[in-house]
Amino acid sequence: MELGLVALAAFLAFWVILYYALRGRRGRVQVYPFVLIFRVGVVGDPLPPHTPSTKAIRLLGLLGVAVMLLIMALFYLFAVRLALARHVYGGGGGGEAGIVPLIPGVTIPLGDLPYVLIAIGLAALVHEAAHAVAARAEGIRVRNGGFALFAFIPAAFVELDEESLSKAPLLSKLKVFSAGVAANVAFYLVAAALLSTLLPMLTGGVVVLSVAPDSPAMKAGIQPGDVIRAVNGVEVRNLEDLSKLLAEAGVANPEKEAVVALTLERPGEGVVEVTVVKPPGEARIGVQVANRFSNPLGPLLTALWQLNLGLAAINAAPLILPLPGAAILSDGAHFAVAILERLAGRTGRILAFALGIATLLLVVSLLTFTPLRISP
Repeated sequence: MELGLVALAAFLAFWVILYYALRGRRGRVQVYPFVLIFRVGVVGDPLPPHTPSTKAIRLLGLLGVAVMLLIMALFYLFAVRLALARHVYGGGGGGEAGIVPLIPGVTIPLGDLPYVLIAIGLAALVHEAAHAVAARAEGIRVRNGGFALFAFIPAAFVELDEESLSKAPLLSKLKVFSAGVAANVAFYLVAAALLSTLLPMLTGGVVVLSVAPDSPAMKAGIQPGDVIRAVNGVEVRNLEDLSKLLAEAGVANPEKEAVVALTLERPGEGVVEVTVVKPPGEARIGVQVANRFSNPLGPLLTALWQLNLGLAAINAAPLILPLPGAAILSDGAHFAVAILERLAGRTGRILAFALGIATLLLVVSLLTFTPLRISP
């Protein structure tokens, strides 16, 4: 609790000092309450239209549109199914599956915050750079770009020339709106592949997150925080090892009893040996577990693949936040507005805004505050 109060006091002091030092500036650096904006001053003119690189980027833009449509469809599939389970069938609560807002100390353990902030910063940089490259390839001028800090969350942005964007063909607009989501999906795939490839070098056992009441694990004395080092004398490096060894010991067979010897590392006690007896009729010992990383690259890659996929899904969702005299639109909302406005004019634009607000309400109804598991 004391650490949280110190962190909060340092956070508030940082913003108070920064605000009074930089307020009123109108140059590249601007500051508002809990918002810092830095424009790099780089202007990007349209790329030469007939070069191989420009043609390749425009071709990739078509793939980006397909990715946008796919992620948008998957978002609605997930969100609608979860909404039905939670609000219609009564199968979900605020602590179960849902959309997790990033709140330090609540959904993000303070120890994981550095990994999350680095991952968000990299994801935002890739996202906005993709918008800029796609826009220039489609003949749309980039007026500026830069970085921002919203409270504690790093971000990046690009400012497109509104006139050239409004005059661009519909397909060009869709390519530009889709580019950031497609880039985050690509980043997610790269991070997931790296994590899978490097996992044996990044893990040092499997940590127990929770133990089910009256389970074989609880009866054997296994506790949350224990690190499983070996099963029947065979070393456990990661979840894949644990799953394989438990299956070989017969734990996954519900028809037979299985007896498993586990070597645990318990905080404050050292190495502990326990014997778990799994009775017939069950196919698990009753623990929730996660990889225990021995290298900081592990939680960083975990944060990258988790957050890039989450940011891609949220940006692909057509979300519109109405504000006095303005509105904030996600990439998916810009995408939907462009299509519906072309199909039905002003009526289509109204329908797109209704869809965006309805989707925002859907997201709010699915918020959950279950902590993210990055470096257990």
